[in-house]
Parts: sequence; C-alpha cells; structure tokens
Amino acid sequence: MNISTRGRYGLRALVELSALSREGPVNLRDLSEKQKMSIDYLEQIFNKLKKAGIVQSIRGAKGGYVLASNEDEITVSQVINALDGPISISNCYNPNLREKSCTGPATCVTRVLWKGLENTIESMLSSITLKDLRQEKFDFKLKRSRKNGKKNLLRS
Repeated sequence: MNISTRGRYGLRALVELSALSREGPVNLRDLSEKQKMSIDYLEQIFNKLKKAGIVQSIRGAKGGYVLASNEDEITVSQVINALDGPISISNCYNPNLREKSCTGPATCVTRVLWKGLENTIESMLSSITLKDLRQEKFDFKLKRSRKNGKKNLLRS
C-alpha cells in the first residue's frame, strides 16, 4: 500500500495552508512556491479537497483558499480519503476486486490480518489532525534552529 503523491503533496500543502491562513486566504501560487510544488498539480489537489469540504475558495483580489473547518477538526484520514480513497491493504473486502485476486473468504486465513491492519492504520490516521502536523512542523523547525544555533526560527 502506498499513499500517492497527490495524498502526500495535498497533506503537506494543507499543513502549510493551516499555518498561513491565519492571516487570510492563501493563493495557490504562494503555496506552490513555499512547498516547491507545481501550481497545476496543486489546483487539481485543491479541487478535490474543495469537493470533499476540506477547503473553501474565496474569490477576489485577496482571495485564495482557507480551511473549511478548524485545523484540529481535519484529520489525516479525511485528507487521504478525499485524495486517494479509503486505505486498503488488500482487495478482500472489495467484491469487484476480490474475484480477481482472492481464493475466497472461506479459505483465506489472512483476511482477518489485513482487515485488522487497515483498521489500525485508519485509527491512527483519524487520530492525527492538521493542527498536530502543523505543531510537529514548528517543533521540527525549533529543533533544527537549536541544532544550527539560529536565534529566530520564524525567519526560516
């Protein structure tokens, strides 16, 4: 199982949006520059996030994107599900795919293992919010600035 580039980039961009949007809407050009991502790719990602109700767009000269709800209410799971679909370790529980890759539930001894792993991953991703990740980013900058002897980490 891999989280797609879309999922990883989308999550990174949302953490950045969470930090920047305190001052108002953030345009994708700014996010693109800060995160070193293609603006075209960000537009595709943010269209999906908007459809999922995770972000809102604001029109106008000072427009851009803001989070649709508080950063402590948006989970990693919601973001990954919006961009990549539900987490799936195996095709056991998808009837359309199971026929091609499964001998059948009656003879599969690992089915419970895969479902348990999916549940564990989903539980973990549901427990982490954008606020948690934004704080982690701040903590990372703080550790890095101490290591490098920087005095003002807001400049980095």
